[in-house]
Amino acid sequence: MTDQEAKNWGRLIKYHRQQQGLKQEDVSVGICTPSYLSRIENGVVIAEQKVYEMLLASLGVDLAQEKENLEMKHSFLETIYAKLLSNESLTENELTKLESYHTEIFQQEIDLLAGLVYSRYLFSIDSSKKARELLLKIEPFITWHQDRITQMYIAITTNVHLAFMEFQQIILREEQEHVSNYMNSANHFEQANYFYHLAFAHHRYYSFQQALDYINSATQVFTHQFKPLFQLKLYSMKGVILNDLYRFQEALIEFEAGQDLLRNVETIQTPRQWSSLYNNIAYCYECQGSFKEAMSYYEQANNFGEDLHTVINWMRASYQERDEETLNQLFIEYPKDRFNVTHHHYQLLLLKCASEGNFTITKLKDLEELVFPYFKQQEYYSLTLYYAPLWAGFYEKLHAHKQANICLKHAFVASEKVRQRMSS
Repeated sequence: MTDQEAKNWGRLIKYHRQQQGLKQEDVSVGICTPSYLSRIENGVVIAEQKVYEMLLASLGVDLAQEKENLEMKHSFLETIYAKLLSNESLTENELTKLESYHTEIFQQEIDLLAGLVYSRYLFSIDSSKKARELLLKIEPFITWHQDRITQMYIAITTNVHLAFMEFQQIILREEQEHVSNYMNSANHFEQANYFYHLAFAHHRYYSFQQALDYINSATQVFTHQFKPLFQLKLYSMKGVILNDLYRFQEALIEFEAGQDLLRNVETIQTPRQWSSLYNNIAYCYECQGSFKEAMSYYEQANNFGEDLHTVINWMRASYQERDEETLNQLFIEYPKDRFNVTHHHYQLLLLKCASEGNFTITKLKDLEELVFPYFKQQEYYSLTLYYAPLWAGFYEKLHAHKQANICLKHAFVASEKVRQRMSS
């Protein structure tokens, strides 16, 4: 019996004693003193196993049977967690069983484990707010040791931070507390997942070199494991990061590896995966100024499943290619009322205004004051770096030099933010 198991049995004794309305002297009689029982229940002392057996027996609880039940629960919860990590759906029976284990009265380690796995399930069905609420209740019980509870807590809270786009929180926690050290004894797939999420957070925070370091760590840890969907994510993420480091040919090599994987592994051949990969390839060509190739891949991406993010990218590439026919057709097919994401809607307004060409200073200024503060607030620096100089050029054509300078200042500030994060 480990110290942790003994503390769990102490809590279990306390739980059953209180449930039965018994005092410590009622339970401890003939076994130990009430004060010693108090210390057992609170994990202050570790007693002999026989003492735990006798105390539980006095409460009508068989320790051997409890151990067997706990091992069964633990095995089930680990199986469910592994399925959730691999994006596998739970059966109706599995979900019912998981819900039956879930409790918010954390008497034992197994209760915390059940709560963590259930919070990961909530995350998998896009109930991130409920997952966060449950994690906040679990947080006070985290001991911050290299144990299973701490590892799951780190992994799941990282997922939830990503869902709420709290990239800096993930980065700061790792930099200040080095929580990856707690993952050293986790299995390689879980370690790789955590490094992948660190890479994702750094990429979205524009610290691209750190993102590359972490995706390389994830790849190294993941070596020799057969999980094709995660391997595809590694190829795609590394390609995206290399693209933002202007290492375009290396990025395309990663994307080609992703295509090879998709062509040869039928189980991951979903429209979503093809669409995402083609969108990434298209953006790589767009960043190189190869707008015709970008348009072709954006179109292919959208053919696999309509994605309004891809549509906006396709519009932007068409504008840069000066392909008015394609751009106008897209404007007709995708009017503004179809766009619900704010930055998609704003990009549509900017592109329509830019393509029409019959703008006035007032119209340019109205859009500038609507869009660029939002891009700044949301830290969409790449969008500012494209659209702000474009708007400055339009102002220059109208001899509105002061407004042009304001737009160039937007671009300069965004550029400095990216530079600082890339060099940090």
